[in-house]
Amino acid sequence: MDAEGFDRRAHQAAGERPEWFDLVHESLIVRDAAGRILAWNRASERLYGWRREQVLGQPVETLLQSAPAELAAAREEQLRSAGRWDGELRRRNAAGEELHVEVRWALHRDDSGAPAHIVETGRDLSERRRAEAALQASEHRYRNLFGAMAASFWELDFSAVGALLRGLRKAGVSDYAGYFAEHPDFARQLIGATRIVDINDETVRLFGRGSKAELLEDLNAYWPDESLPVYAASVLAAVGGLPHYRIEARLRRLDGSVFDALFTACFAPEAVARGRLLIGVIDISERKRAYAALEQSESRYRNLFQAMAVSFWQLDSSGLNALFAELRAQGVSDLHAYIDAHPEFLRQAMEVSVAIDVNDRALTLFGAGSTQELLGPVTRFWIPGRAEAFRGSIEAGWRREPGYQAETRLRTVDGREIDVLFFVTAPPDMRDKGMVLVGNIDISEQVAARAGLRQAQAELAHASRVAMLGELTASIAHEVNQPLAAIATNGAAGLRWLARAEPDVDEARTLLQRMSDDARRAAEIISRIRGMALRRAPEPAPLALDALVQEAVQFLQHELRAQQAQLRLQLAPALPTVQGDRVQLQQVIVNLVVNALQAMAQAGSPRRELRIETLRTAAGEIELAVLDSGPGIAAEHLDRLFESFFSTKPNGMGLGLPVCRSIIEAHGGRVAAGNRGDDCGARFVVTLPVAATG
Repeated sequence: MDAEGFDRRAHQAAGERPEWFDLVHESLIVRDAAGRILAWNRASERLYGWRREQVLGQPVETLLQSAPAELAAAREEQLRSAGRWDGELRRRNAAGEELHVEVRWALHRDDSGAPAHIVETGRDLSERRRAEAALQASEHRYRNLFGAMAASFWELDFSAVGALLRGLRKAGVSDYAGYFAEHPDFARQLIGATRIVDINDETVRLFGRGSKAELLEDLNAYWPDESLPVYAASVLAAVGGLPHYRIEARLRRLDGSVFDALFTACFAPEAVARGRLLIGVIDISERKRAYAALEQSESRYRNLFQAMAVSFWQLDSSGLNALFAELRAQGVSDLHAYIDAHPEFLRQAMEVSVAIDVNDRALTLFGAGSTQELLGPVTRFWIPGRAEAFRGSIEAGWRREPGYQAETRLRTVDGREIDVLFFVTAPPDMRDKGMVLVGNIDISEQVAARAGLRQAQAELAHASRVAMLGELTASIAHEVNQPLAAIATNGAAGLRWLARAEPDVDEARTLLQRMSDDARRAAEIISRIRGMALRRAPEPAPLALDALVQEAVQFLQHELRAQQAQLRLQLAPALPTVQGDRVQLQQVIVNLVVNALQAMAQAGSPRRELRIETLRTAAGEIELAVLDSGPGIAAEHLDRLFESFFSTKPNGMGLGLPVCRSIIEAHGGRVAAGNRGDDCGARFVVTLPVAATG
């Protein structure tokens, strides 16, 4: 069949009233029993993007790619058995975009009862679907934004309205708008003069009680007084030659209930000339309620946003999302490694992370006089060289983590630098929408207090070291006297070799070399003692724990001999390094060993054995254990060993173990005390994290 034939059949299927067919706001499609398109109205052109001449004769299912396709046979079967089918389909428009369309099919048969053609009405639900998706992106604070929207259509004969207007004109009225304003009841006459020609099924559902006939009697029944100006305005729009008129109004059902509606009147010139009018009504009650709930929810959110005693920033991160998409398209999978290779990316990320709103607390914290001073890219608030927290936050976003938190330092509008707890809240769905919420809590006082605490701990550790050196005076004296005595002996012997009638220069040279070695040894001993006694700030560095143990043991050799203790080292080979201060960690080792020696001596242990072990735990940490063969730790003392000023020694100050614990905890580790499993001594265990690499 050619296009002219299809057009002729389309007119027949549309009831020879194509002008009304095109005035309908819903998509109307007529197809034959084989599924080929016979008629296609302007609303269909707007909805799907194909012109009428492009689609006539095309199979509708193939053209629109209706989904779910696997249910097509079931839909057709229901249509043929029940004469109708309605539901929601996913379709593709001419641009390939997916649409959600609510459709209704009605099967028309010929005189013989055979299927002749199918009339489809379609309503685009895509906007409602997008609204529902936007609702979910609003941090789940909002209820339904749009409910199910029902559309009804009325065909009206308002030719008698024209007669009333002509009567006014003959009476000398030229300003219809002014006359309607002065005589609001005249709108009732206009409505009464309007005759209902036809209505669709949706109108019966929306306005009636199941009977179409009772809805065709009087239009006045559906217009409450409050909406009379709306009807009058629609008449003025028609008289003024406007193509359509659209407004929200309040309409009434037959049961007397009043609802909010979107009222649309279409004034096609050819229809108006015949005194015909097509109006559409969409129930927006649920949408109005949803908007009210949304406004209430937004008000609660804004009140919370402003009332919180925390600086909050709302960022537009859509630019950062675009950067991420570009990197993924380039095949980047490890953002951390990429930033290492391209450090300029951090500044790019800052430039596209834009503050679009802040609360009052943010103004106070950052020294701003107005919101505008804080809006825009966040670059200026990050101190150069101090962007670790920002980097961590965008790497968390790259991994689609819902949040991030770190301590950092930021720059204020007035040039100050403040310590803050910086945290980001952005679930993946929020990030996808380009929305990130950033908080900053001022922790300047806490940071200062921690610095003071660290200083006090360092002072206490220094005092403890000096006290420990006092306890080791005999060992120190012995260690220093050994090389000094050797120097004196070698010096005297050298003088004798040189005083001979024939001086033995070679022997004197050998003795001088020994004196030099002994002097160097004495200097090293003094240097170690001086290092332990100095008051200085901790200097963290990667350290080999086994080497620290061996240095500490060398320092304690005389004490071990004096206490007649046997030392065994069980050091694990090739341990990874730990991050720490050499002097402080050596202080811990020396303190634990000296405590063990004193405990065994105080108890008069006949067998004095000391063992130091190192190993790597299953959790990947480094463990140092000091075990002795003394009396062990009494049960009532186990929970108090690390309390300040608690000591089991008669003249003890009770500072050694608390200082050890503070040092180890400052290094990110922990220390524990207990008894050996064989019930023959105490066991102290220090656990430290492995130094970070890279």
